This record gives sequence, structure tokens and C-alpha cells, in this order.
Amino acid sequence: MASRMDDFRPMNVNELEIQAHELGEQIFRLRFQLTTGQSESVKKLREARRDLARIKTLVRQHELGIHAAAPKEAEAAHSKKPKKAASDKRGAKKHGAKESKEAKDSKE
Repeated sequence: MASRMDDFRPMNVNELEIQAHELGEQIFRLRFQLTTGQSESVKKLREARRDLARIKTLVRQHELGIHAAAPKEAEAAHSKKPKKAASDKRGAKKHGAKESKEAKDSKE
């Protein structure tokens, strides 16, 4: 199942702002219907609010110049682990081993 974010990503900022305005009106109507008892569409209201949040996130990313990677690319980037550097170039303190007296004397 594709995420709802993929539906909004190809839109430019103007299209996103128009969509946000329409969702704001839809949320207003749904809240009004819920309070007057005309509808019980809580699920529609929840989805509309989440879509509005998604759109606002994308608009903000455009403002900041952030181009979000696709979810699979982001996962791949996070799964790569950086290599651990040795704590001592000579290897004397490898794996928490105590430094020998000779190594201490050579440092001084």
C-alpha cells in the first residue's frame, strides 16, 4: 500500500496550498456535521486532519529547501552503519584492555 504522502509529493507549493485550503474547509464542514449530529464520519475527519498535516509538512519542506527522500531510500541510508574507529592508533587499548606499563612510559 502506497502512503498518502506519495499522493502529495509531486505537487508544487501552489497546488499544496490550494489542497490545504480545501481540506481546511472540509474539516470545518465535517466538524460542523459531527456537532449537529448530521453525520458520524469520525474516520473522514481524522483522515482529513492527517492529510492536512502531511500537506503542511511538505509545504514547510519546500520552504526550507528540504527534498525528502523516498521512504525506501531513507531506510537504506539509515541502515548503513559507520565503521568504528580504533580508540588508540597503536592498538594498545583495544576492547577495553588495560594499557601496559611500557606503553604508559613511552607516552611520557
